[in-house]
This record gives sequence, structure tokens and C-alpha cells, in this order.
Amino acid sequence: MKRLLWMGCLCYVLTGFTLVIVGSVLPELLAHYSKGYGDGGKLVLIQFIGLLGGVLSMPFMIRLVGRRWTVGIGLVGMSVETLFIVSPPWGMTMPLLFVAGFGAGLVEASIGSLILLAAKERPAAAMSKLEITFGAGALAMPFLVSWLIVKDSWLLAFPVLGLSALLLAVVWGFLSFGELDRTLVRGALTAEVHTDSRNTDKGEGSRSKSHKGENKYIFVLCALFFFLYGGSEVSIIHFLPSVFMEDRFAGASAASLVVSVYWIGMVVGRTATGLLADRFGYYRFLLVSAGGAVVVLGGLAAGGGLQTGFVLAFLVGLFMSGMFAIALIYANMQMPGRTDRTTSLLMAVNGSGGALLPYLSGWTMETFPAQATVWLLAGCMGLMLLFLILVRQAGLFAGIRKWYDGRGKWKGIS
Repeated sequence: MKRLLWMGCLCYVLTGFTLVIVGSVLPELLAHYSKGYGDGGKLVLIQFIGLLGGVLSMPFMIRLVGRRWTVGIGLVGMSVETLFIVSPPWGMTMPLLFVAGFGAGLVEASIGSLILLAAKERPAAAMSKLEITFGAGALAMPFLVSWLIVKDSWLLAFPVLGLSALLLAVVWGFLSFGELDRTLVRGALTAEVHTDSRNTDKGEGSRSKSHKGENKYIFVLCALFFFLYGGSEVSIIHFLPSVFMEDRFAGASAASLVVSVYWIGMVVGRTATGLLADRFGYYRFLLVSAGGAVVVLGGLAAGGGLQTGFVLAFLVGLFMSGMFAIALIYANMQMPGRTDRTTSLLMAVNGSGGALLPYLSGWTMETFPAQATVWLLAGCMGLMLLFLILVRQAGLFAGIRKWYDGRGKWKGIS
């Protein structure tokens, strides 16, 4: 399991690289091809479509070729970014980014579901490690690109990513994972996310497969939670610097640092996510995270000085740091027996929120004062808190109904 987790972390570093590399080099890339920001937006969109396609294709690919080959194919897909070193014609850039995005989606979803299944008793600790490395990758790539830009070698960022992915694909293909090797080949693990009696205090009771309507209701609530989380995270990354410039009169250089402060809060928080979630329970952890994010974003929207703003940006990252991983575990525990499909769909919904909700955030930035955008994000966190409570109530109701079905009748109660 340790070897698998290390490989998963390396894969997540590269997916973090892949998802931010275009934005990091976008000004230089557009100048190189003599294109405008509208064309740059198309590049970002096509990579997202590829990512979404990879995430949604993961269950089918696992059934078709198994987990090991699915991850390997995804890594090879990411490696096509190496071709940017030869400055391909503009018409080739979009297909290359689509393939790279598709590969990143396959890798991220496959590794995420595999770790959820293989970790068994401590999925929170394992998933938090993956999220730490993803955040580290997303945080490190802009620094690498900045250094390469100074050296006038920004194109080298693409082969650094591509060749690393290709090397990791080779290692992944030949490395032995012990007893997990057969499950990697078959594609299906016999164990599901662990839900024994030790999890009852965390609100993770298993659901009867006969209650499909309840599962659909829970899935819709979880999907709304992930949609709002994905949209809020991307909106914060893209618009928080502008909010600081307009509302807190920060200079361009100071405002650009706010995203780094936010990511630092993310990375710091993820180091403790597994420990806290396992100790206090997944539901309580998510409840505190969403509630804390509402309060902090409300404080950020209320205005204030620049230094206070940086502290609040750090706290936003801190409270949001474990939401994705723990919510993914919690959702799978509410709907056992379908981890691959649930993980794939929720990741896709999360990505869709990241693509669509920023449009609303951008409209509020143009139409209203900057605080309105932050209040919008605080409202999203408030809705996430509501959906979480509704999932909990649905889970309790399903537990009571399961007990009743097991008894057959309301009799014999002492």
C-alpha cells in the first residue's frame, strides 16, 4: 500500500502541473503565436473538456483494460505536452492540450478511486496525502515557469511535464504492488470503502441497495456540494487578486501573492486533514470546514486592511483544504458498492462547477462592487453546508429504515 500511495502522490503532482501549466505560460504562449486572450480562453476550455472526458471515461476504461493500463494510458496522454518544445503549429495546440487534459482526468480519477478502495481503514489519511501533492504541484509549477521565463526558456516547462509523465508511465507499468497487482489488472477491487462499526460515530452507515431512490437523492445533494466547491475554488483562484486590488487597494504584485497565500493555507491544512477527519469524524470535519469558510469569506467581504486580507485568504485555504477529499470519502460511504462510478461522476461535476460558476463570479465583478463576488462565494459555502446537513438527515433516515426492514415489523421492542 505504501508503494502504491507514493506512486499515486507522484501522479497527483503531475496532474497538478498539468492543470496550471497553460495559465502559467499563457501570456508568453499567446505572444509566441501572435494570438489574443480569446484564443487563450479556447486553450483553457479545450483542456477542461479533455479533463472532463477523461474523468467520465475512467469507469469504462477500467472495465475495458484494467486499472494499471488505465493509469498508464493517462500518463502517456499527459506526455504529449513534450511536443510543445518544437513549437507545433497553432492548429495542433488544441488537440495536444485535449489529449493531455484527457490523460490528466484519467489519472486523477483512477488514482483517487483506487486509493479510496485500497486504503480501507484510513482513506482520509491517504486521500489527504494525494491532495497535498496535488496542491504542491499546482503551487510549484508557476514558480518553475517564472524561473524559466527569466531564462527565456519557458517552452521547457512542457517537456519537463511530458517527460516526467512518460517516465512515470514506464515505472508504473513495471512496478509491483504486491497483493494489489491482480486487482490492478482485473480492474475491480473486492473491497469497498470501509464502513465498519468504528465509523458509526462519524455518520457513515451503509445503505441498502434496494433503496435506489434514497441513493439518487443523496447523490444529487453530493453533486450540488461538489459543483459549488469546484466553482468556488476556481473563482477564488481567478478573482481574489482583483478583489484585493479593488477592495483593499493592493498593488498588482501584492495582489498576485494572495493566490499563493491561499494555496499555502491549502497545503498546510491538508497535512492535518487525515488526522482530524479520522479523529472527529467525516461529517463533523466537513461541517466545521464549510461553516468556517462561510465565516471567513464573510469577514473577507466585509472589507478591511491588506494584512488582514492576507490572513483571511490563508484561513479560506485552510478551511477549504480538506473539503474535496473528505467529501469524496463521505459520499462514497453513503453509496457503497459503486466507488468508481461515484468518484468519476462527482469529479466531473466538480470540474463542471469550476468551469461554469466563475462566469457568474466574473459577471458580479463587472456589475457590482468587489465585495458582491465574495458574498456570492460565502453564499455558495452556506449552500454547501445546507446540502451536507440534508445528506446527513437522509443517511439517518436510511439507517432507521434499514433497521425497520431488518425487523420486518415495529414489534418486539423492549
